[in-house]
Amino acid sequence: MHPVLLRFGEFRVFSFGILVAIGGILSCLIWYAKREKMGLKSEDDFWLFINVFLLSGYLGGRLLFIIEYVPFRFSAVWSALFTLTQGFSLLGGFPAVFAGLWLLARRRRLPFLMLLDHVGAVVPFWHAFARLGCFAAGCCFGRPTGLSWAVRFTDPACLVDRSLIGVPLHPTQLYEAFGESVIFLVLYFMILPRTEDSRLPGGLVGGLYLSAYGVLRFGIEFLRGDTVPGVLRMTGGQALSLGLICAGLAMIAWASRKPACTPS
Repeated sequence: MHPVLLRFGEFRVFSFGILVAIGGILSCLIWYAKREKMGLKSEDDFWLFINVFLLSGYLGGRLLFIIEYVPFRFSAVWSALFTLTQGFSLLGGFPAVFAGLWLLARRRRLPFLMLLDHVGAVVPFWHAFARLGCFAAGCCFGRPTGLSWAVRFTDPACLVDRSLIGVPLHPTQLYEAFGESVIFLVLYFMILPRTEDSRLPGGLVGGLYLSAYGVLRFGIEFLRGDTVPGVLRMTGGQALSLGLICAGLAMIAWASRKPACTPS
């Protein structure tokens, strides 16, 4: 794998950043095409939505990464907060994005559940690109395995634990990218259109995404080699995934009690 895609003297272009940017641009184009169905009344509303999503997602993801992986020292936390070379935890972005979208919807009188459904349908598409970036960088790596499709990270610049360089590992990044792609295809093409025309209630897509990703991540945690301790013999990621599953099921149950209007 190649963590550094291009190098110009001391200036480096990271593969992870490029793949995340590609996924982000394509996702924003999808949202832009769907802006009217999302209930965004103007260009200003659309760009506010994008800015709130990006800022809240970044802050929540970076904060959880710091809590999980950075030593609790002021210098280390300060460096990790602003560095461009350290990581990001997607699980931390969920509550932050939820809160940011709720505040945006309340402030601008936008349909919160419709925003949440479109985010839930498109984010797995973006996340699949991010996991390909993780594969290129070597972060979120798997445990050693003897399976025929195991991968070896040999680039000294990769983020795999030094003791695992050259060792056959589960390609957990690719597992998750594949799972996210399946979630995207089902939610975006099969369920979201029925929400947009009111055949299904608002909030259902968002709840399905939270539950589906929670199950996917909970399972993949068994194969990851960079986990942090959680509670009840679970990893930190599994504990947070259970929270996502519970939140998603609660949203599904709540949405299912709302009447869905059949279009005339």
